[in-house]
Amino acid sequence: MADDSGGLSAVDSLLGDRYTREARLAPAFLSVFPILLLLIVSFPGLRDIVPAILSLLCVFGVVRWISHIARVIGDKKEIKLFRKWGGKPTTTMLRVAMGHSAIEKIRLGDQVAHLLAEAPPAEIIKKLITKREGPQFPKDSDDETASKIHDLDKRADQLNHLYEPVVAWMRENSRDSVLVVEEEISYGFQRNLYALKWFALACGSLSFLVEARAAHLALRWAWPYITPIPTPIVSVVLVTLFAFVFCVLIFVTNNSVKVQGFIYARALLDSFYVTEPSDHPAAKPANAKSS
Repeated sequence: MADDSGGLSAVDSLLGDRYTREARLAPAFLSVFPILLLLIVSFPGLRDIVPAILSLLCVFGVVRWISHIARVIGDKKEIKLFRKWGGKPTTTMLRVAMGHSAIEKIRLGDQVAHLLAEAPPAEIIKKLITKREGPQFPKDSDDETASKIHDLDKRADQLNHLYEPVVAWMRENSRDSVLVVEEEISYGFQRNLYALKWFALACGSLSFLVEARAAHLALRWAWPYITPIPTPIVSVVLVTLFAFVFCVLIFVTNNSVKVQGFIYARALLDSFYVTEPSDHPAAKPANAKSS
């Protein structure tokens, strides 16, 4: 008998790490789920060969290629989102924590304002990063100079440039935090799915129309024989496709990505309350801001 763990390891190596699978591949395959569902229902013979097809796709690198496409599309969308939000979530939260920005001036919604209010105290962040020999924060004069730039896009770019060394260092030094990893994967998933939103809607709508048309033709052909149409499986497929389109349209939004981005930023900053890397989320000290 083959070693199951060895088989799983081989599959993992073909699919990539967990972030690749859950944050890149999952949105890509979820986007084409309606078409896959329609094909499997319409051609029952495909059900037996799907595992073999997926194995071939993994072996020949198609899955990795799909992952790369999802990443590229997500990265392009992220740049536009950051400009719309006035900068990266972690940068914005750091500026609030450092006292360089007022929450009232950051008009990104009540949920984001609540998350920004939970930013850790500046003194603790500076102390812990200095203790771990991290990069220095921008000087007050540098931040004030950037804030005086009238062009909002240029201002955001300049602020990102000032804080990016600190943010990059924090990301690299928080990879042992389970909470940060979970929130990063969740953010990557939502970002990439939002970037593929219109493609997913197109796939879902097209699949729904094709299945509805097929059911309508079957009804017309079967009517002389008074056969109950649509069949239960057709009804389930139509309801599933309609629910898919509805959920993508309502729940995959700029706001959902934005809120998750700030949740990830808060988790990243909170992780530095831990003196040593741990598998458990850090507890805030007594003088930290309460939620």
